[in-house]
Amino acid sequence: MEKYEPSTLRDLRQRFQDNPGAFAVVVAGPSGAGKTSICQEVLVYDPDVRRCVTTTTRPKRSDEVDGVMRHFVSEETFADLEVQDAFVEQAIVYGFRYGATFEEVIKALSDNRVMLMDVDVQGVETWKQVLQNHCVTVFVLPPSLEELEVRLKGRQTEEETSLQIRLENAIGEMRQAGSYDYLIVNDDLDRSVADLLAIIRAERSKASRKKEALSNLGISESSVAHH
Repeated sequence: MEKYEPSTLRDLRQRFQDNPGAFAVVVAGPSGAGKTSICQEVLVYDPDVRRCVTTTTRPKRSDEVDGVMRHFVSEETFADLEVQDAFVEQAIVYGFRYGATFEEVIKALSDNRVMLMDVDVQGVETWKQVLQNHCVTVFVLPPSLEELEVRLKGRQTEEETSLQIRLENAIGEMRQAGSYDYLIVNDDLDRSVADLLAIIRAERSKASRKKEALSNLGISESSVAHH
């Protein structure tokens, strides 16, 4: 596999210069809030939104297909990718490793597309630093802690100790929600999907992402507000 050099980050940022309409929507929230379900539905409704397929050492769940939402790899394979500087961002979540490769990010952002991904809260700051004003952050909240506990129990994959740890971690993660660009309270999946679709539509219409439209009208880019 090709070794990624530090210049790959510059190449990624240059891609934004060449494709000003491209941006990433990074969705985070505690386990059980429903961020993955929301993102899955958005991908169905909006064909111009692409998922960044992340890589993980977590075991594949029964309803998951390798290579669709995530690449499921061994610890050894993940370590090899790390040595090759393949990852834009990576994190350890409940003992398993997760990461997004430059290859998958660039693929998702091609042709002025919107890249959509759900990540652990600890990885959001890295995405903001790497993608800068091309990164839109969304935090998904549960309607209540009681409902969050019900959802986690419903997975039937949580031991009592693990469940308690996840609930405690959720409280700490939700304290960071105010620093995000948008908040979605996921008390109804259809409404939450509609909210995220509305966020994406609004972000597409930002003046800083509409340079081509102004150029086609013969209007100087100097009049475009940079956010």
